[in-house]
Amino acid sequence: MFIAIRDVFLTPKYGFTDIFEGLRELKLDHIELHVDRNLNTILGSVSDDQSLSKVKRALKSNDVKVCAILLDNDFSAQNVNSEIKYIVRGCEIAYELECSVVRINAFMRPIPTYSMSDYVNRTAEYVKECLSLTRGYDVSLAMENHGYIANDREFIRDVLKEVSSDRFGLTLDTGNFYWYGYPLSELYEIYKEFAPYVKHTHIKNYIVEEKYREIRRLGLGIGRIHGAPLYEGDIDLKKVIEILKKAGYDYDLTVEDESLYRFDSKLWKEIIKNDIKHLKSILQNI
Repeated sequence: MFIAIRDVFLTPKYGFTDIFEGLRELKLDHIELHVDRNLNTILGSVSDDQSLSKVKRALKSNDVKVCAILLDNDFSAQNVNSEIKYIVRGCEIAYELECSVVRINAFMRPIPTYSMSDYVNRTAEYVKECLSLTRGYDVSLAMENHGYIANDREFIRDVLKEVSSDRFGLTLDTGNFYWYGYPLSELYEIYKEFAPYVKHTHIKNYIVEEKYREIRRLGLGIGRIHGAPLYEGDIDLKKVIEILKKAGYDYDLTVEDESLYRFDSKLWKEIIKNDIKHLKSILQNI
């Protein structure tokens, strides 16, 4: 396994001159690259072959690798075909950048008339279509446990079963199941169940008021949940990473610290550095 970081954290807002100087300062060489709906990235547009080649040259000249492409798709959008087209283009971009994973969303907004089986069936249908349209690329789709639908354990289990493809798996966000309201001790059972399907990760942590940690909560804000630095939260990340390793996972641990809003911005860079130090220590001791 290796440590990576989301590109958004490598900007002046977080104390870094630019993405490449930030990576050098952090002694990292892998990023998750966000490609927005207009096909723009932190390094410029990737909307056509010429602009994509320019981004590819910039990455190569700085010895930086893209561990995953992050997309903003939403299967609850009215025009699902545009979401599928966006994902297909994301796979093409990933392939050209020699990246093997595209992180996708499922349904990001509830649809009042939908049952859970509707969410499962539609997600599986759309994912299968994306896989069919990108079968010429050695790129996997990794659905993140993200939001009020795709954090549901049964939903994830059923979608994995329905799609049943080696090119489909998960972006495991280590904090989002806790955010969603699962008890702390149950998280490790969930990680064990889904570890064989993990293709990419977002490593984050949270703190919940003690009396609420082991009860089923109703989501964000219930139980006073707060983002925490990776090295201070309730979730035992060493235990999580050991679970992944035991399942055969050997890819990125991508830093996504959502606690920074709680601290003075002058401290953000140091917190990120300590997050990375914490993950490096774990990797050295498992």
